[in-house]
Amino acid sequence: MTRLGEAGEFGTLARLIRERIEHPGVIVGPGDDAAVMRPTPGMDLVATTDALVEGRHYLPEWITPAELGARLAAANLSDLAAMAAQPRWALLSIAARADHEVESLETLERGLERALADAGAVIVGGNLTAAEGPEWLSLTLLGEVARGREWTRHGARPGDLVAVTGSPGRAGAGLMLARRLGARARAEAWRPLMDAWLRPAARVALAQTLAVTGAITAAIDLSDGLLGDLGHLCEASGVGAELDAGAAGDPLLERAAAELGVPAFDLWAGPSDDYEMLLAVDPAGRAVLEAAAAVAGGAVGFVGGFTGTPGLIARVEPGGARRPLDPAGFDHFGAPPEVVGRRAVRPPRAPGRRAGGSGRRRISDSGH
Repeated sequence: MTRLGEAGEFGTLARLIRERIEHPGVIVGPGDDAAVMRPTPGMDLVATTDALVEGRHYLPEWITPAELGARLAAANLSDLAAMAAQPRWALLSIAARADHEVESLETLERGLERALADAGAVIVGGNLTAAEGPEWLSLTLLGEVARGREWTRHGARPGDLVAVTGSPGRAGAGLMLARRLGARARAEAWRPLMDAWLRPAARVALAQTLAVTGAITAAIDLSDGLLGDLGHLCEASGVGAELDAGAAGDPLLERAAAELGVPAFDLWAGPSDDYEMLLAVDPAGRAVLEAAAAVAGGAVGFVGGFTGTPGLIARVEPGGARRPLDPAGFDHFGAPPEVVGRRAVRPPRAPGRRAGGSGRRRISDSGH
């Protein structure tokens, strides 16, 4: 094994850089002072950036270098998915200590490259620098979207439906189990939750499919937690929302909630780096959207609706009673409350999340 201090900056870069890139729009790739790209005619550029800081956004003892690279990709890809954009080009920055193994960085970058390639993107440049304290990684990702066809947080209307992809809350539950159980959280019974935390997959392909339906009026990626991100979308759109208490029925979260001694709803709606999407859906387009999701092999669940009461998010109980909820998600500069009671769970994040398009990310929020 070779340490960075032994290989030096330029010796390490020689092992990391792929100078010949065959990718649409790349005119000049890695190895020059800057990259040159040519956008597709008729498309607008979409840009995001995310940073993962050791101990804040990821725990080295829980994640492999390849998984960390893929997680950094997911944090950025999820932002572009929430804008209905096609990922294209990425810039990677790494700050590492001199005793870091070069082979580990190579593995990290290859994991990142594979995750980006699966979504149609490629690394075109970056930066390597030294760190004395916690290490960190930062990725800037550029994508394209047809002019005027991007999704934003601003279009939700009273009467639109609240929909989510995948299984919100699992990443946050995985992090909490890791903190509470230690090595026992690696048991097979908890694998789906640990996978959600450590090995998330952004919904880029699903977003592209759903965008064609024209049924989405607003969108946001779920990287700070369902309640927190729903609050961001409601604020941007000037609406409120109601969540069906029964929508939180996830057997895995219920089992984790029993182990952790917290309400399952709090795990489902609380801080969690799931990299899923929260969507505002025109009711008239629900059937076509569900059909498109089924063809794409993606799960979309309808969990509530938007209201005309700006800023008010409520939980609707089975009997019809409405209980106001605190739309608190992860806050990088807030206190890291442990769980509980009737408020959303707020652990500090671990592998992952974000700076990016929204300036978040955490120890895996468990995004960002």
